[in-house]
Amino acid sequence: MAFESCQSPSRSSIIGNGGPNTALGTPMTRPRVVRIPGGKEFTVWPMSRDSRESNDVVHENISIPPAVQVILDSPPVQRLANLKQLGCAFFAYPCCTGTRKEHSLGVAELAGQLSTNLKQKQPQLNLSEKDILCLRIAGLCHDLGHGPFSHAFEAFLKASYKSEKENPEVYEQRNAKFKEEFGIEMPLLPEHYEHESTSLMMIDAALASVGLEINWGNLDEPLKQIESGIDREKFGVDLGGIDADRRVDPFTSRDWIFVKECVMGAPLNEPHAPTAQTDFVGRASNKEFLFDIVNNRHNGLDVDKIDYFDRDSLAAYGARQTNMNIFLRDASVAKGKCPNPKKCFKCRGSPHNPLEHLMICYPQKHLKPAMDFFAVRMKNHENIYTHKKAKAAELQMVDILLEADKHFSMLLPTQLDDPCCIKVPSYFDDFQYKRLPISRALMYPRLFLRLDDTIISIIEHKAIENPSRQLRYLRQLIMDRRAHKVYKRVGEVEIDKVTGEKFWAMSEDKIREDLLQEAHLCYARKKARYITNAQTLTLEREDDVIVEKRELHYGRGDKNPVEHMRFFGKGDRANLGNPVQLLPLAEEVKELPLNTPQSFVRRTVRVFCRSYEKQELVGHCFLSWKYHTEKKMKRPAKSKGKISPINESDNEDDNAQSESQIALCAQPADLAPAARRKRKDSDVSDTPLTTMA
Repeated sequence: MAFESCQSPSRSSIIGNGGPNTALGTPMTRPRVVRIPGGKEFTVWPMSRDSRESNDVVHENISIPPAVQVILDSPPVQRLANLKQLGCAFFAYPCCTGTRKEHSLGVAELAGQLSTNLKQKQPQLNLSEKDILCLRIAGLCHDLGHGPFSHAFEAFLKASYKSEKENPEVYEQRNAKFKEEFGIEMPLLPEHYEHESTSLMMIDAALASVGLEINWGNLDEPLKQIESGIDREKFGVDLGGIDADRRVDPFTSRDWIFVKECVMGAPLNEPHAPTAQTDFVGRASNKEFLFDIVNNRHNGLDVDKIDYFDRDSLAAYGARQTNMNIFLRDASVAKGKCPNPKKCFKCRGSPHNPLEHLMICYPQKHLKPAMDFFAVRMKNHENIYTHKKAKAAELQMVDILLEADKHFSMLLPTQLDDPCCIKVPSYFDDFQYKRLPISRALMYPRLFLRLDDTIISIIEHKAIENPSRQLRYLRQLIMDRRAHKVYKRVGEVEIDKVTGEKFWAMSEDKIREDLLQEAHLCYARKKARYITNAQTLTLEREDDVIVEKRELHYGRGDKNPVEHMRFFGKGDRANLGNPVQLLPLAEEVKELPLNTPQSFVRRTVRVFCRSYEKQELVGHCFLSWKYHTEKKMKRPAKSKGKISPINESDNEDDNAQSESQIALCAQPADLAPAARRKRKDSDVSDTPLTTMA
């Protein structure tokens, strides 16, 4: 793009034109007017020349270079200040109220520290200041695609897609009303959602908000200037100089593709790109290890996890779990055979002959700390991220979003023709939707920009303003949430070696159906009848019960992630200074520590109840269902691979034993220990059981 510099505008004219200085926090020193082919003129500013310092609860001090400040002060990144890092975990841990902005700043700092250490230890890698700056920006932007209440939004999108697929008539009815109002059909939801893909869209939106855009037609030139904002020739690495002699190495379009590839951890597959990418474009293969700093595709040990393991443990437990700084201090680059040849985009064609990659490797003495690192992941997932109360609050939040999304009065404006909102990338020029449901907000940057944790207040205001009876259930859900009255976990069973894969293969819907069937059998046997307000409770609506299959692991399913890492011995340290082609080959771990777990995955099935009045009833039905299902699975199967349905005749022989188990939850508190001893003596069940949490 050819630029023609014009005379610098006066200060008063800039202020009168409402320049980007107030929104972006950039200085108003020496602005200039540039003219592009077509006659358009833009007023552009250089980025600040001063670094910024910020305090942090985990890293104490964070340095923010000028180029990072430009992106940090953009609306898409500032939105992260209204997103809780741990979603609904504050219902269980009141101190877990940190934001994704804090986490993103921490990841940016660690990305800068790790890449700087590698540059100092191994200068032959030829890491540049621009490489380090791009990694900092990738760390800052890696979570831009997260929705309200963290992973609750992803669960909401999954449930929305499932509901529309299973009930097409409901979608058709909504679509007809939408088309009648706006003259266009409502867009379909994607089958699979990954927040990383939305992060890429919001990275483009962050650039557009400062007047810049990636130019896919000329990757090695400075970014494309599309609006007034930051000067594309003064946005990059500050090389020093004073006043007119100040020099800047500007970002190119290739640099920002590198940023997006670091976020994805894989080649980009963007619909607006000229061609589909099959390999990394941002940097050459001799720097492929840089793509593993923010999102490690080989083993999962990256600065993103280092930060949030530390940050989340500190918030929930009041202390860090392990010393994770050693993974920044002692990391080195060496060659290593691909640990995932079937999934690696480079080795997929020859999975039996994996290639050697330049990988971030560690000394062999770090084997035990690496195992502890991944153990922290499993511990935090069990105790924080999927804590029974945090999960119950998350399920309730999903119901609030689902209920709000289906009502036409909850449509959100996209600000399509609003001149006062942020600019969007040019590939949205043909976007025509003036309003969209909450579930479609991820399709447009201006709408997704307003989709943060404050959405619950917006929904509440809209529900209160509209007195429709159809919104009564939504208002009740919001009122319950404000009163800290969330759903209840009423039962949990851990998948063991006896029931094994058969039990885990049952879908959540199938388990819920069996629970309802078990409830009807309980009524028939008169074993579970509870009187409240002189009325007999019944479990007839499947909406009363939520079934969750929870899988906890170390980061690689049932595999040991440490086996995907590569370690070098003492004899290889001297060779780490060799040229890139002669770097030593780091090996897979040959001998695991004695305390290595035998299994790296833990699976449980948990049952939650939406209705406060029916929590005890659902708990009793869960106990009975669990007992009879396990008995069925331990018997020789009549037909291979199938579990015959539970019916009353099959259970007649088990009535005496199951009676005591069902009655356990009905015992008064002072009789419960005796009942538990009686159950143990009769050996009713030999598997762990948790009920009435």
